[in-house]
Amino acid sequence: MNKTFDKINLISGKESIQIEKKELKHTYDQPLKRNYGIDLLKIISMINIINLHINKLSGLLYITPKNPKFKQVFRLQAFSFWPVNAFGLISGIMTFRKYKFSNLIYIWFEYFFYSILFSIYLYKKSFLNLKNLILSFFPIGIRRLWYFNAYFFMYLLLPFISSSINSLNKVIYTKLIIFFFFIHSIYHIILDYNIRNTDFDFINKGYSSNWLTILYIAGGYIGKFYMSKPYFSRFTCLILFFLSTLISSEYIFYSYKRSKYADKIFLQYFSPTIIIQALSLIFIFSNLKISNRHIIKIILFFNPLNFNVTLIHMRIFLSKTSDIKKFFKYIELLSPKFLFFKIYFFSTIIYILCASFDYLRLLLFKALKIRMICIYIENKLTYYIFISLKIYLFINTFKLIIIIKN
Repeated sequence: MNKTFDKINLISGKESIQIEKKELKHTYDQPLKRNYGIDLLKIISMINIINLHINKLSGLLYITPKNPKFKQVFRLQAFSFWPVNAFGLISGIMTFRKYKFSNLIYIWFEYFFYSILFSIYLYKKSFLNLKNLILSFFPIGIRRLWYFNAYFFMYLLLPFISSSINSLNKVIYTKLIIFFFFIHSIYHIILDYNIRNTDFDFINKGYSSNWLTILYIAGGYIGKFYMSKPYFSRFTCLILFFLSTLISSEYIFYSYKRSKYADKIFLQYFSPTIIIQALSLIFIFSNLKISNRHIIKIILFFNPLNFNVTLIHMRIFLSKTSDIKKFFKYIELLSPKFLFFKIYFFSTIIYILCASFDYLRLLLFKALKIRMICIYIENKLTYYIFISLKIYLFINTFKLIIIIKN
């Protein structure tokens, strides 16, 4: 672990105070370079998340196996279920090289911006009562914002997790990853097959900060040992991806034929097939050589807008306005022919519209210098924590002197 100390000027009134700030940095064998392939994968991941939300909120996910659209819907579901795992692994690969608490503060600013914008609009249109308007400003604990909650609590722990895993050598780290994979994936699947809805390891089927933390640790392992030299070729990874997708979807159809019950056991975030899908795509995209400057410009435009696409489209989807209800009714009544590609088309359009809208927010934040405000808040918090620790140590030292004298 390398420890670097930067002097930060904190201005409070007329006083200028210099303190030392410790930054935890992870050091790999190779310096960190921007990976446009990973950035592209994050964009594709968000489009697939919109697929999942359209499937669920339109009611397609609840159709019976007798419906002619059943197979297409669940093949799309199996094909699109990997993004949460991919985001968690990518966080481990990229984030813990440099931890910034100001990033978390910035995310809160983004959330509050859209909470104010959408909540007031819906309240005026009578789609939201006063109680829900107030609750919309407090994301922690709201179930439909589970990813925001999980990411928030995981991010708070990142400095401690990063310092711990950075000290591990390859042998111990490999054993830890194998243990996690066996307990939280293989063993969990076996238990779920025999005992429905078990949650012995408190990962809540992957909808939790515990699961994101496990993915983060696994991503750190990949970033540390295998990003510069992938273990599998891109062709092998592509075969693994489609094979995993096939197993996830075909098991649903097989289980229904066997027992008239559509078992979705392999459509869980902790499922080995879904984990393999995410890993395969990460190895494929991380080794893409993107040199076309027009493609790079498109990737760089959309990449910083990715996170808020979720906030925007879910706010719109859950608003239950008449236009949204009509849209989901239209999706539900789509013909089975090319349904897979139709939903992908709508998801892509929604992604582009939401990202374009968020670009206006980004311009506003730049004008208001929100990023600088977040850094200032981080510095202030660092200063007050530093002062609090000094006071705490002084009080305890004073108590110890009194005890010794007595």
